Amino acid sequence: YKGLNRFKADGTNLIDSYTVAMQAVALAREGKGPSLIEAETVRLVPHSSSDADKKYRKHDEMQNEKSQDPLVKIESVLLKKRYTTRKKLADLKNSVNESIDLIADEVAGASEPDPEYVEHFLFAPQLQTKNGPNLSSASEVVMVDAINHALKEEMEYNSKMYIFGQDVADDKGGVFTATQGISSRFGYERCFNAPLAESSIVGVAIGMAVRGLKPVVEIQFGDYIWTAMMQIRNELSTMRWRSNNHWSCPIVIRTPVGGYIHGGLCHSQNIEAIFSHIPGILIAYPSNAADAKGMLKYAIRCEDPVLFLEHKGLYRQNYAKSPEPDTNYLVPFGKANIIQNGDDITIVTYGALVQKSVLASMELIKKGVRCEIIDLRSMVPFDFETIYNSVKKTGKVLIAHEDSIFQGFGAEISAQITESAFEHLDAPVKRIAAKHLPVGYSAVLEKVILPQTEDILLAAKELANY
Repeated sequence: YKGLNRFKADGTNLIDSYTVAMQAVALAREGKGPSLIEAETVRLVPHSSSDADKKYRKHDEMQNEKSQDPLVKIESVLLKKRYTTRKKLADLKNSVNESIDLIADEVAGASEPDPEYVEHFLFAPQLQTKNGPNLSSASEVVMVDAINHALKEEMEYNSKMYIFGQDVADDKGGVFTATQGISSRFGYERCFNAPLAESSIVGVAIGMAVRGLKPVVEIQFGDYIWTAMMQIRNELSTMRWRSNNHWSCPIVIRTPVGGYIHGGLCHSQNIEAIFSHIPGILIAYPSNAADAKGMLKYAIRCEDPVLFLEHKGLYRQNYAKSPEPDTNYLVPFGKANIIQNGDDITIVTYGALVQKSVLASMELIKKGVRCEIIDLRSMVPFDFETIYNSVKKTGKVLIAHEDSIFQGFGAEISAQITESAFEHLDAPVKRIAAKHLPVGYSAVLEKVILPQTEDILLAAKELANY
């Protein structure tokens, strides 16, 4: 454990444990770094109520460990030093047991939770936003720069905001330059590099957030978020609900996702479907610079945990450029954007597939088929009302996304359309997505595995002719 102050203690000895702990505390308060205390102790009872430890622990071993009971050992010391008497110890134990019994009776007699409120406090009340600004005179900006500007504006707006992750500090400013210039401007205490440990990044952020700070962390690639899954699924996402709104954990986790850049199977993953299955996390997936800026600013100001997905293939694309919104521009989650109006086919899409859907629709217009293209923008919550109204008008739906078709987010959209808009359908719901495979590194394989404009065009033609 190089780099740590290291201590070893007898965990069954109160005095030894206390002495070591006070040394570690003193070092921390003097700014001399973190400490690791290895305290060896014993387990006196079974691991759980279903664990029969006599099956695997010998009688002599258990008796020997009982002699190492920390309470028995400290009692012996107190009696030997004449700090107390056996009667006082007995009175103390009786008093503690009586207190425990009273508390147990109180808990046992408490009313059960009311099922009527089971759906309360999964999320905070939605942040209220103003109408967007006039962007007609604004200069165009690419998506990665819009994200960078949003982060800087929010660092200025909120002194409790901190940014950290792998390689995010200057001079590098992130592998895609999304955080470039932030630590130089706001200090390396507020924008700093983290160890190559995603679980540590998210775990530290959770601790900061519950204490009132606003951590905005970067997971360098969505492909590597999985080592933080326990922190995200068991701790972060459940904080508000399991505490009945007494605690909140408003973290923003930014991470680049997606393929079409020849990144191979470890730099091309889409993760929205898996994380949308976790209750308690908001998920955004913008397809252009203006949405990226407005949605990121909304994510940072809201009171819930947010997974903010940034398609790395869109970072510098000309077609993803937008006039740059001003500092007050916030785009709330759960409001889809109708990119293009049409009466014949509804295309529901997001991320990199938005542009491919636009290109396919341009070809379809030549054949008299007009598509209505809906950019979903966020998965949780997602705007089913806009989808429903469009399906009611067109009667035909094509869902296009980059992630694997099997168990992809499109399956959820399709299921809700089938349940709620079936009577308006004139054809089966169609899905275009990646094959259920890892993404190959070869450009030839990547093209076959990931959905292309031609795939959308072919599927739309089939729908039009149905």
